[in-house]
Parts: sequence; C-alpha cells; structure tokens
Amino acid sequence: MSLVEAEQVHGSGVALARRLPLSRSSLRSASGRGGGPLMPSVSAPIPGVDALVTADPGVWLAIYAADCVPVLVLDTATPAIAAVHAGWRGAAAGVVPAALDRMRTAFGTAAAQCRVVLGPAIGGCCYEVDAPVARAMEGAAWWPEAARPTGPGRWHLDLRTAVRRQLVDLGVPADHVSIVPHCTACRADLFFSYRRDGVTGRMGACIGLRR
Repeated sequence: MSLVEAEQVHGSGVALARRLPLSRSSLRSASGRGGGPLMPSVSAPIPGVDALVTADPGVWLAIYAADCVPVLVLDTATPAIAAVHAGWRGAAAGVVPAALDRMRTAFGTAAAQCRVVLGPAIGGCCYEVDAPVARAMEGAAWWPEAARPTGPGRWHLDLRTAVRRQLVDLGVPADHVSIVPHCTACRADLFFSYRRDGVTGRMGACIGLRR
C-alpha cells in the first residue's frame, strides 16, 4: 500500500498519483522499533497541488483539513478516485472542476458516473468572510446559493454548498453527492477548527481502491 499526500497550497493544482514499487528499505516497522508488521512509509507530499487522482489499486490518497472541505470522489465505472482539499481559495480557483477534468483526461471519467462525499467543514453558520474574499468569488454561479449577507461588506459562506453546486454544474447527479453535515467550528468536541482555535490540528480524509 502507498499513501500519497498533497502539499495543499490553497490552489487548483492536481497531481496523478502512481503506485511505487516497494523494497524492504522503503518499509518501516509499525512499532517503530524493528518488530511487528512492516508498513509502507508515507512519501513526501506532492508539491504545489491540492488534489490527487489515481486509478491504481493499492494507492491511498490523503488530504487534511480543519475547516476546508475534504472532497472524496469515486468514479464507479473505471474505477478511479480523487481526494481534493477545497478551501475558499481552492473553490474560487476551481480545484474541484480541475480534479474532475484530470480524471476525465487521464481515465475517461464521466461526471455522471461519480459518487462524491464532502466531509466535515466549517458551515455557513460560523464562516464569515469580508469584501476582499467575496470579490474573489461573487462572480461564480454558486455564490448566490452559498453566501448570505450579514452586514455591510460581510457574508456567511457555506463552502460545502459551493462545492456541491460546482459538482452538480459539472454533471454529477445531485443524489450522488453526500454531505457530512457537521460544522467543524461548532463541534469542538469532535473536530479541529482553524477559524475557532487558530493553532490546531488537522483531520485526515483518505480514499483508495482495493486490489
């Protein structure tokens, strides 16, 4: 098994992840002391990208978030998968459309055959943005649906609504998009939140194809 990670730079870059041949020197002990089962080491994150795609069984794609939307995509026909880190910058830059486009060109993926899960993220209840952020997104088709004005130059933004609308506009059936409803900022008992805590941890989201 290979675990592949993205650097996550809040952009729209997408990388094709491949399974690397493993030698004993590339394995580490699960116990860390030389005993116990051997586990593949995690490779260095792929630089400059926020999305990973693959059709290789045994390759697991991992992204990390603490308010941004973790997006996991399964092309049920090929099969192929994607893991996407979508914050407001990524949503504005089109990282989700870029990931599906890379799946289309690399594997022949059609949006209609995809199943998508949007993981826990900050909700519109807690995510207030200002005018400079809004200017980067207000021309997007999904903006009126995802943003709610709260005062002069202020909006509450629901990132999962934005990502869901992008997916549907790309041709993913609405009933193929599942959303974990929890707000990371509201649920301090369950989730890390950068907006709530500042210095904090990250939750991981992972997807892979069985061999």
